[in-house]
Formats: sequence, structure tokens, C-alpha cells
Amino acid sequence: MNLEDFCDLVLLIDKKIRYVGIYLDERIQHKLQKGVKSYLTDDENMVSIKSEVVRASMRRYMAEKLGEPIFSITQYPKVKMITFHFMSANLVLMSTEPDADQDYIIGKTLTLIKDLGSSLG
Repeated sequence: MNLEDFCDLVLLIDKKIRYVGIYLDERIQHKLQKGVKSYLTDDENMVSIKSEVVRASMRRYMAEKLGEPIFSITQYPKVKMITFHFMSANLVLMSTEPDADQDYIIGKTLTLIKDLGSSLG
């Protein structure tokens, strides 16, 4: 499956998902929900992605003792940002509306990653 199609599938999970990005083998693909205006410029988005890649590598530091990280959440007043880890060093990055049902969205996204993550490329 190509990265853009995967982004589309994630966006279909819930209309309160604003943005989805995939960091896969140092390639980046991202997409906004239709009708959503980004809070970040393209440059700021790239800085955010690169920063999250660094934070993700820090979380993996404890994997030997705690197990591989699965996801992390950061809450801001305007968005929730959720990062999913898969296939060692790859990430699915997502922002949602602050009032989104994060448990539902996380569950559905983890299922997509489990079912399709290894086919991305």
C-alpha cells in the first residue's frame, strides 16, 4: 500500500482527525482532513515531525526494560498530537481536535497499523 492511501484510510477513521503523517524509512507523507486549515506552516510542520522523530528515539531508549513504545499523546489547547510507533523506527503522526474521542481513534489506528503497516512502502 502506498503512503498516501494509508493517510486517507486513517483520515476516514474520524472527522475529528485533522492531520496524519507517516515517517517511514526517513520518507515523509502527510495529509490534512478536507476543509481543515493547518495551524502550522510547511516549515513548522517539518520541524514538528523532525522533533517527534528525536523524541521517539528517546522513548525507544527504554525499550529493553519497558518494551517497545506503542503510542504517545501530547495535549495542546488547540489539538491533541498522537504519535504511533511501528516497525522499529517508523511513525504515524496525527493531530486531532481537542475534544476527539482519543480512545476510539487510537484503537482504530492501531488496528490499521497492525493490519497494513508492514505493507507500506
